[in-house]
Amino acid sequence: MIFFIQLNNQSHTNKLNDMISAKFSDSKILSLGKFATDKHNFSLTDKICIFVDKTNCNILSTEEQFNGINRKNIFLIMVAENADYAIECLRNGFYDYLLTNDLENDFKFAAVRIQNHLSGENNLNIKNHIVIKDHRSITKLQYNNIVFIEAYGSYSNLYTNSKFYTISKTIKSIIHNFPETFVRVHRSYAVNLDHVKSFSTDEVVMNNNTRIKISRAKKMALIEAIQKTA
Repeated sequence: MIFFIQLNNQSHTNKLNDMISAKFSDSKILSLGKFATDKHNFSLTDKICIFVDKTNCNILSTEEQFNGINRKNIFLIMVAENADYAIECLRNGFYDYLLTNDLENDFKFAAVRIQNHLSGENNLNIKNHIVIKDHRSITKLQYNNIVFIEAYGSYSNLYTNSKFYTISKTIKSIIHNFPETFVRVHRSYAVNLDHVKSFSTDEVVMNNNTRIKISRAKKMALIEAIQKTA
């Protein structure tokens, strides 16, 4: 496994070097400058993990940078210094990132992502459905059909693209039993990331064009959930 580190902050570079060496015993750590000047020494099958930050992400702007390397073997991690930049990374397709205010803790999570990426494993433990009962019928509602959940007093409304179901439980009491693709973005709302079309710093737009506000307190929860399920 080859790790390329191109960060503006030297202390973060040093920390990543130490953590990578401790976690991946067979790692080779280089700068992207080394890769650019010595491409012929890299195999088509080399597994490559790249850490870049906002200052250096333009390095990845051309396909020629990785010409001759199997793109499936490249794993990109953006190092984001704040929540707004993490959202910007995600909006532009950089789904793997670290938040530098807690680099060591976030690297532990990233290391699992890297190992899963290399092995092709998917460790998401996702259940299939929720059973909704009322006095007339029982409905088996597939999780992947739920677009978002809305708090309704001591009840919750589960919205699909065609209708909604009301259950006598709060969002707080049910969300921990839902798949990891569901994340609380507001005191009154939880969204299914599989149905998210786009998002900004203050709202999520679902595939059915429903707009849901993101509270400041829940912004990081959204980012972490997207990172975890990407």
